[in-house]
Amino acid sequence: MKIALVTSKTAKPIVEDYVRRNVKIKGVELEIVSLPVHAISMVPAEVITRIVKLHDDIRGALGGSDIILVPGTVLGDVRGLSLAIGRPAYKASKALSHLPQVINYLAGGGSLDTVKPAEDVVSLREPEIEYVEAFKVNSLSVPLRGPPLILASEIVSTVSVEGLREKLSRFISEGAQVIVVGSSFETSPGELASKVSYAVETGHVILAETPTRDHVREALGAGAHGVIVSTEQLEYSMGYVEGDKVIVVGDRSVEALAKAYEKAREAGLSKIIVDPVVGVPLVDFASTIIRYREASRIGCPTLFSSANAVEEVEADTHGVHAILAALAVELGASMYLVVEDSYKSIHSTAEAREALRIASEAYARKSTMRGVLSKLLIVKQQNPPEKPSVKALGERVGYLEPYWDKRGYVRVEADFERGVIIASYIEYKGATYTVEGRHATSVARALVRKAGLDPEHATYLGYELAKAEIALKLGKSYIQDSPLINTPWDEGVEEGRG
Repeated sequence: MKIALVTSKTAKPIVEDYVRRNVKIKGVELEIVSLPVHAISMVPAEVITRIVKLHDDIRGALGGSDIILVPGTVLGDVRGLSLAIGRPAYKASKALSHLPQVINYLAGGGSLDTVKPAEDVVSLREPEIEYVEAFKVNSLSVPLRGPPLILASEIVSTVSVEGLREKLSRFISEGAQVIVVGSSFETSPGELASKVSYAVETGHVILAETPTRDHVREALGAGAHGVIVSTEQLEYSMGYVEGDKVIVVGDRSVEALAKAYEKAREAGLSKIIVDPVVGVPLVDFASTIIRYREASRIGCPTLFSSANAVEEVEADTHGVHAILAALAVELGASMYLVVEDSYKSIHSTAEAREALRIASEAYARKSTMRGVLSKLLIVKQQNPPEKPSVKALGERVGYLEPYWDKRGYVRVEADFERGVIIASYIEYKGATYTVEGRHATSVARALVRKAGLDPEHATYLGYELAKAEIALKLGKSYIQDSPLINTPWDEGVEEGRG
């Protein structure tokens, strides 16, 4: 049986390499046929058919096969391609890693579909990620090269000892596997030791930023599993780091990192991670790829810190983490570090956890992240919204002046510390009715019943409470009578006061 695999010219080397290493099925001959496109998943089936008709060499290569397989990510019906070539054409799997199972299924007499991808036709096992362990830290396996990547979250130095509890609890609940206790030259070694001592009680792996030798000594003495230093600090730090402790060494110079690694090895240290530093966008971000590619040759795990990119890009952090996680996975980083250095990056641990899951899952499938179910599509979504079920056009309503309630007015606020929305009806004569809760609908019902609001005020109240509830979920400021979300493509509509 001869099977032709249709792909893009960009992906052909990747497909050829994967097939050579992973598809060895007796009686099956595979030929990879590339089209003059960069991303075949972006090309509809009918366009693929037109391209094939225009190229005699491609048409000839496909015509010599028994079966033609098109990637499952392609949109549309490939029956047209089958008619044009005179050979059966089907949708293969969306993931390249599923291809061996698909080929084996066909060789056994199975049949596929011209519209549905192979994943929707036959039961396919999800691939597992295999990795080489570099070492363990407190039973946590550190890969020599990711994926998987370990997720680390840093508690910045400005957080007080008292505020440490909330950060630890949230970071761990959001998926942090390693906690980094941050410090600076303004942080006393004693304060760092107190924070480390408290953090160690969680049972998680604790690393400490250590700007001086006193910080190194105090952090390790308090139970830290390792320290983070620069190449300049390495010389005096090694004397305090015992064989079972981790040392993370950072520098933008890969040559300096390589020398630091050799020094640490000569000193008897074996748990070494290097940090080639993720650059600052528009400063040295592009050189990040070069540094990490070169650093991978040192032969030890690498740390990928998202802080520089996340904090210096004025965009929602869940999207930034998505692309950074893909980059970290592609570069083979072993640990991904999150730093909530400002309010805009709050919940970055949860965002990074999801981004790493998506990127690692796509990597295991040998595919892009396109089509992987993602919780990072928070504002937008993969498919267009469904059309309304009402067929008849309704009466078009423009701006209506609000009804003036002579009894009183409504006030809505959001309390982010307690996670509740607060609604009040304030009478001009002095009486005030206030209720609060987490769910807009219930809060609205309670206040309507308690204060006896008229229908118009109840409508306005429900609208504002819905905005407040969404604001709480997104972590955005809520201002009554103001738009909650502003987009580059819509200047918004003024909302009337109620």
